[in-house]
Amino acid sequence: MFAASFGGHWAQLKRLAELIECDERLFVSTAKEQNRSANFYLDDFNVRELWRGARQLPRAMSIVRKSRPDLIVSTGAAPGLLILFAGFLMRRKTIWVDSIANSRRLSLSGRAACLFATQVLTQWPELATSRVRYLGSLL
Repeated sequence: MFAASFGGHWAQLKRLAELIECDERLFVSTAKEQNRSANFYLDDFNVRELWRGARQLPRAMSIVRKSRPDLIVSTGAAPGLLILFAGFLMRRKTIWVDSIANSRRLSLSGRAACLFATQVLTQWPELATSRVRYLGSLL
């Protein structure tokens, strides 16, 4: 199974999901976006509103517990980071795609994801390090 989280970059995440072979894909979206292909929803919030995210952590943990994904791939901002963190706490393999970085540095969410994601990917070759891998032109 494959679980993916949405934080504002739905089209990029969908393209990446197509490259991963799996039996089932599960998508988590923000309620604000109301994506019809999403299976679960989280409230939207930003990094400055961490208290809202902390209140949603039990919901994110419940989503991971119910779906039992083998892999969680997340992108975007705070809601995507929250589902990734829930996967980390439940010992799932996690991949963060930092699609909102620029060529000078990772996004704030991307830097946070480096603390606990199994793998961090970027679309900027100059940001690649031993911890952050270059994704290439997939995005």
